[in-house]
Amino acid sequence: MTVPSQHAFPAIHHRVFANLLALAFGLTISSANAQDDPPQPVTIKVPTPKAWVGQRLPFSVQVRAPGSFVGATSFSLPQIPRTVILQVGSPVVSSEEVGDESWFVQTHEFALYSQAFGTVKIPAFEVRYANRDGFTGPATDHTQQTTEVTVEIQAPPDYDPDVFVVTVDQIDVQETWDPPPGKAKQGDVIHRTITQTADHISGMVLAPPPTNVPDGIQAYVKSPQVNDHTERGEFTGERIDTVTYQFKGSGTLTLPAIRYVWWNPDDESFGSHTLPEATFDVATAPQPQLATVEEPNWQPLAWTFSILGALAILIATQFRRIASWSISVKHRLNPPDRVAARRLIRACQTNDAHAAETAWNQWLNTQPENVRLSDGLRSAVLELHRLLYSHAAATNSAPSVKTQTDSAWKGESLAQSFQQHLHQRRSKHHTPEEHLPPLNPIA
Repeated sequence: MTVPSQHAFPAIHHRVFANLLALAFGLTISSANAQDDPPQPVTIKVPTPKAWVGQRLPFSVQVRAPGSFVGATSFSLPQIPRTVILQVGSPVVSSEEVGDESWFVQTHEFALYSQAFGTVKIPAFEVRYANRDGFTGPATDHTQQTTEVTVEIQAPPDYDPDVFVVTVDQIDVQETWDPPPGKAKQGDVIHRTITQTADHISGMVLAPPPTNVPDGIQAYVKSPQVNDHTERGEFTGERIDTVTYQFKGSGTLTLPAIRYVWWNPDDESFGSHTLPEATFDVATAPQPQLATVEEPNWQPLAWTFSILGALAILIATQFRRIASWSISVKHRLNPPDRVAARRLIRACQTNDAHAAETAWNQWLNTQPENVRLSDGLRSAVLELHRLLYSHAAATNSAPSVKTQTDSAWKGESLAQSFQQHLHQRRSKHHTPEEHLPPLNPIA
């Protein structure tokens, strides 16, 4: 066995010391490099990744920036089946030193409530924020993603997934009616207000009221009123639901009881509170007497439109013939001799000599050449002419010019003689003679 000399020990100690010094120097450099690396901008922390069904599971999101934050930070919270994620309170702003730099940190608190049991995955979600470079620099917008995390949800013993269960120590349930149950009549409306209050839970995740009602009742549920209170670290949630019932039917109608169930994690037992059933004696509303409305008879109207349509077609196609027929009918009903006779009598009544002479000539032109006039009528006409033409000759004016002759002439005699002539013709059933003489007169 060879024993090393005393001169060999100092050399060995020197090498060991050198190796230890190099190792210490390397660790120092690695620590310095680690401290120089910037922190993650967004991190998510779940202190206790396990909870009961319907129990509040808290987690937080930290947002870091090398300068002061600007505006509000927003989150695109994921949609998870049978799970609700709520943001709780306001963010807490702090700072941390990384190397020679100071970083601003926002801590946002969240609460997860799940009615699903087993492993529940919180997928990565988007975080949007803005910060300045230092305190006075320009604002810069950022969009970052959290990491994905999983939590474990435990189900109570004999858990029924169809029953809405909340994990709390106690739920206080109260109800009010307006008006209270009792007598009602068909068509009435009543309001039911249910208030739930519990500690360490948000009112948003408390059970909604059921809407199953018997036939004859219609239920309408308003959006819940949620009031969450935080005082000295104590968190209390309140949910107020208003249900409106309207009676469509009549008789004895009963609303079923409502049972609210929760799971107490301290003694691991179920608790419940039942709102009793409500019975109403609904009277039948009197039916209004509706006036009977007869169906309109469209047949006469249809016939009227048919006739008018036929007449319109007839007028459009036979307009000339109808116009000619209308003129002939007009002449038959008002022949020229009758028109002239009426004008003559009217002129005599107004003592208008010129109008009387014009009407007389018009009437005479409608008569045959050998018309027989009575002596009185001839005398009255001659008197009219003598008065007109003698006065015209004295004034050197045309007989047709209206002068003072009208004031001197009285038409009563002519009117009386002319009416007697017409009356005699009608009494004798005189047939008007032809205006033209026969072509072959008998000798």
